[in-house]
Amino acid sequence: MGPCARCGINSRRRTHAYCCTCHAKNMRNWRKSHPLNPVARAKDNCRSYANVYKRRGKIVPQPCHCGASAEMHHPDYDQPLMVEWLCREHHLALHKAAT
Repeated sequence: MGPCARCGINSRRRTHAYCCTCHAKNMRNWRKSHPLNPVARAKDNCRSYANVYKRRGKIVPQPCHCGASAEMHHPDYDQPLMVEWLCREHHLALHKAAT
């Protein structure tokens, strides 16, 4: 964990060159010249919608089928409230198998 490549303060992000503040600033600038395509925009909207419901307690996180803590997976982005709960390992394996 070394200093941020941009501002020089100690970064808490072990695998990244920038601290969180500099990374956010860089991403805001990058997004201005790299707009999302319609498919990516729909996926982003779906995830945002589901996260609002999660914060409000309408969607309750569940453990993965293996028992580990899990993250949301949308099998169908047209149904943002229909989510599966998969641990990181199973989530990545599912997406790798789909390609």
